[in-house]
Formats: sequence, structure tokens, C-alpha cells
Amino acid sequence: MPPMRRRTPTNPVDQYIASLAPEKQELAKEVRRIVAASVAHLQETVRWDCACYFFHGPVCYFAPSRGGIHFGFFRGRELSDPKRRLMSRNSLYLHIKVRSLQDIDEKYFGDLVRQAVLLNRA
Repeated sequence: MPPMRRRTPTNPVDQYIASLAPEKQELAKEVRRIVAASVAHLQETVRWDCACYFFHGPVCYFAPSRGGIHFGFFRGRELSDPKRRLMSRNSLYLHIKVRSLQDIDEKYFGDLVRQAVLLNRA
């Protein structure tokens, strides 16, 4: 009997990020790092052609946009957004446009992720 090949497990989000343009990969990796550092128990996967995070339902996502990436929230309308950075083109899900590393506010993004998780706990 021939030896069985071992399948190397791959994280679908790693593959998703690798498929992005290099300048978008850098932004996606930084947003991913912030999400992971904000809440340890989120499930990470690729769904709806986005990198998505779940905890008792969908929490947040990031996806490529024309000029960078969108960092969005499924229940964004329910979040406190004192800096008024959340926006929506189609009024479905609110997102923040991230075009450069300077657009990333680690504390603010982390606060939004934690708020979104608490909404799903209720």
C-alpha cells in the first residue's frame, strides 16, 4: 500500500490575503493583526468573497476595494462611531476605507471590534 500523503492545513484567510495585490496585502495583514489582538476567540474564515470574523454570528470583515481595503462591520449601524469613520456606499454594511497604513487607527479599530462582539453576545 502506498504511503498516504499528508495534507498541509492552510488557513483560507492566508490564501485570501496572498491573492490580493501587494499594497493591499500589507493593509489586510495589519487589519487582521488588530482584529486578532482585539478579541481572541473570533472564528476567522473566508465567506462572501471577504475575510470574515464570527462570534455568535458575523462580526466584521475586510475586503479589497479600488483604492485599498474596506474594514467593515455587519452591525455597523449599531456601533458607537465618535470619529465618524464608518460609511456605506449601498447602506447595507458600514465600513472604513483603508487606503494606507496611516488610515489605520489601532485603538479605534480594536474598540469597534470589541463593540461588535458585545452586540452579538446580547
